[in-house]
Amino acid sequence: MEGLPPVPRTKDGLARLTEARTKHGLYTKEKRAEARRFAEQGRQMRGELKELEAWFVDHGHLSKKWRKDWEL
Repeated sequence: MEGLPPVPRTKDGLARLTEARTKHGLYTKEKRAEARRFAEQGRQMRGELKELEAWFVDHGHLSKKWRKDWEL
């Protein structure tokens, strides 16, 4: 077909394309793994903060509407 860019049609072709794209820059396997670890740490910290917030609200140290006080 004319006018269409060539695309990998086999698993081997797709693997070559993926490998070429992930050799350097933002998409290296190491950087992607680091980004996944960083994201997981963020999710874990937000979960812990949510638990702490609930504890402080339940024990009367924070009002349920404390976030409204910090809006700009």
